[in-house]
Formats: sequence, C-alpha cells, structure tokens
Amino acid sequence: MKVLIVDDAEIDSLLCQKIVESLDYRPIAVSSAVEALEILHKPGAPDIIIMDWFMPEITGIELCERVRRMHLMVEPFILIMTANTDRHAEAEALNAGADDFISKPINRIDMEAKLRLGRRLIKTQLALLVANQKLQEKLQYDAVTGIMNRQSGLRAISAALSRLSRQSHNQGLLVHCHVRLNTDKQSRFKHDVHDKIYIELAGQLARILRQSDIVVRFRDDEFLFFAESDPDSHQNLMQRIERAIVRDYATEAEADSSFLIAGLVIRPEQAMTPVESLLQQTEIILTNLHSVGKNTDLITLSSSRNTRVVDFADYRRAQAKN
Repeated sequence: MKVLIVDDAEIDSLLCQKIVESLDYRPIAVSSAVEALEILHKPGAPDIIIMDWFMPEITGIELCERVRRMHLMVEPFILIMTANTDRHAEAEALNAGADDFISKPINRIDMEAKLRLGRRLIKTQLALLVANQKLQEKLQYDAVTGIMNRQSGLRAISAALSRLSRQSHNQGLLVHCHVRLNTDKQSRFKHDVHDKIYIELAGQLARILRQSDIVVRFRDDEFLFFAESDPDSHQNLMQRIERAIVRDYATEAEADSSFLIAGLVIRPEQAMTPVESLLQQTEIILTNLHSVGKNTDLITLSSSRNTRVVDFADYRRAQAKN
C-alpha cells in the first residue's frame, strides 16, 4: 500500500520514509501541499497520507480540509504529525478532517499502530464499495432471468432514444412481447417450470441481439427490446424474436401458451417521445393483436398527436376471459 508523506523538513521526511518502508509500505515523499494535491488528483493515488502540520504557504490543516473537499471515491486515511504540544491541537486536527494524530519525534511503534488502523479503515471502505456495487447491480437486473429489470431497462431505452434523436440514418425499433404461460395442472412446481422457461427465453433473446441492443423483463411475462438499425432490418429482427419465443416454450407438453409481439418503428425526429407514450402505442398493438387473433405486428409510430391511450388492464381482463 502506498503512503504519501508531506513534510517540508528534509530530516523529518527521511525518518518518516524509513519507518514507513520498514513496515512494508511504499513511501512517496513530497515537500509541499501543492505537490501532494497534484498526486492525489492522479489515478492510483495513495490511500494513506501522513502530513506535517506546519508547512509554508499551505499548512497541514488546510491541506487536510482541501483533501476532504475533493470527495474521492476512497477517502484517504489522513495522519497529521506535529511537535505541537497544545492540548487543543489534536482536536483541531480531527475537526479539519484528519483521522488520527501523531506527535513528533515519531517512532516506529506508534507509526505501526497508526498505519495498521489506516489500513483497516481503507479495507473497510473498499469492502463497502464492492458490496454497494453488487447491490446496485442486483437492483438493476431481474433476479430470475438476469436481464435488466423494468426500472433500469426504461432508463436504458430513454438513453438510447436520446442518442437516436441525434443522428439521421437509422431508426429505432421498440418490441413489446407478451409471453403467456398457463398450465392445466395446479402443480406446486408450476412457478419453477415457468421460471425455467423464462430464464431460457431471456438467454436466447439476449443471444440474438447485438451488444448495443437492450433487452428488458418489463413484467413477469413481458419483455421489451430496443434496437437501432436501418429500416430494412426491423422485420428480420421481429422474426428472430418470434422464432426464439416459439422454440423456447412451444415444446412444453403441459403448457397452454400464447404470445404476442408488438413492434414499433421510431424515426429519429420522433425519438424524444417519452418511453411511457411509446409503451402506450405498443399496448394498443397488443390489444389489437389479441382481438384479431394474430401474434405479431409491426407498425411505424404515427406523427399524429391525437393518439388513443389504452388501459392495459383492459387488455389483461380480455385475456383472462379466454
């Protein structure tokens, strides 16, 4: 672990470097707060800083306050060293943002204890960052299928639409799939079977899409896709999605299954339309597909502002009657 030593007194700095090095740390010594700040702004900056209190131009207390205002991803462990014997000195250092305080002349035993504390605090921070990252990933992905969930998926589609609006040669394709799985037998394994099918389906759908395309588990039995491509490719993508769905669940002997696939083509000049409005359009397509007994349909987003809004609950109720 690297340790940044900030001290304008050469003898004190050399002594500190030798003690730090003897404790198996890698010392990096500078003689001013300005040099220290330059190092801290670079990638791979030290996580432990030992700074002298009394330095010209910028004192250790002022440097400590500046470091804390940087809001680094990993807050460095700051150890202020000084020969000041004032009983309020330690409190002043801690109030400035220091983690600990060490008196000059420093010795190996005290320094070892302070650095061990610093290492523990840094490791705790890193562990918390990793845990938080894993939690954020869990919040973004569906627990069953491993693809993006509704919230993160809609954000990704909105970002993709924003990019689409800034170019002119491609179009966007929003695909809304409803895959309905029913079983005649009320088996206690019913949900496990459905989950298995959805996992396989999500994997298959992810494989047929490009890395830049978006696949989302919108609801339990619904999936969304967004792809940006040339106008001639939309129908081909719809067919690939349909083949993937049929292959993954049609062979289930106990399943009475149905699927609907609504495709909506979005031109660049329409790409700033809110995702919620686009989904209203795909739900209209799903409703119409259900009423006429078709499985798939591909339409281009209308330029008309007088768009009929459909209540998706009506579509659900209509399906439940069948």
